[in-house]
Amino acid sequence: MITTALERRGAPVDLVQFAAGGDRARTARFMRHPDVSLIVATGGSGMVKEAYRSGTPTIGVGPGNAPAWICRDADASSAASMIVASKSLDNGIICGSENHLVVDEHVYDRFVSALVSAGATVLGPADTAAFTREAFDPTSGSLRRELVGQCANDVLARTGLSRPGPARLVVAPLPVTAADGPWGREKLAPVLPLFKTTDRCTAIMLCQKILARHGRGHTAVIHSQDETSIRQFGLQIEASRILVNTPASQGCIGIGTRLPPSLTLGSGTTGGTSTTDNVTYTHLLNIRRIAFPASPG
Repeated sequence: MITTALERRGAPVDLVQFAAGGDRARTARFMRHPDVSLIVATGGSGMVKEAYRSGTPTIGVGPGNAPAWICRDADASSAASMIVASKSLDNGIICGSENHLVVDEHVYDRFVSALVSAGATVLGPADTAAFTREAFDPTSGSLRRELVGQCANDVLARTGLSRPGPARLVVAPLPVTAADGPWGREKLAPVLPLFKTTDRCTAIMLCQKILARHGRGHTAVIHSQDETSIRQFGLQIEASRILVNTPASQGCIGIGTRLPPSLTLGSGTTGGTSTTDNVTYTHLLNIRRIAFPASPG
């Protein structure tokens, strides 16, 4: 498909190439090859650090762990529909997708009902405990590899749970202290924790805590019509993309938000990378400038 598109545009058909059967050792050799001019590294932090160590100029990006704050004035039905559509896209593997739901108590019950109406499965306390035991690696605290990128029904089945009919998203209501455990990490699957908060200050502090632990500089989401809440969120949250009333997976990559379309999302020096931009072809250009003296006055 890529070759056909290049040919149609009159570009060299081998402009984009793919090394089949790659592994870390081969990737490292490519990174250090003298004919490689620039690396764009997107993926796990280990691979990004390896790219920086290569000595080749590198644009690296960091992990996402986006909190989504559903404020008391949010449209519960609209927010729930967006979140289910977003986190179920590609089964949750887009790094800027929602990873935590931080919900004001005044809209909590309506929001939970709206999640169910939108196709989410909201677990009860016993199932949440069982799911937690089965879904996370006890050593690393990360979501088990075999669950990454799987659909919600398969995630439920592989953790010993089941629900009648199709599920688009698995949501686990949890106390805010669970953000300190495995639930506080990035989860590249259609799985989300749901935290209830009592006020604006508590919600913003929880979002800050989530990003500080895993995902600094990447993406955060707010559902609200209140300009003060939106402004405070934007000023206090360390994220390169603050998305307002939009699905995160689509919004962070530029669909419907006017951000540059890209799947490589910088997290800036806050996240240990060199840019906060959505990385596009413009970052791959060497631009030559001819500069003249400025005119007097």
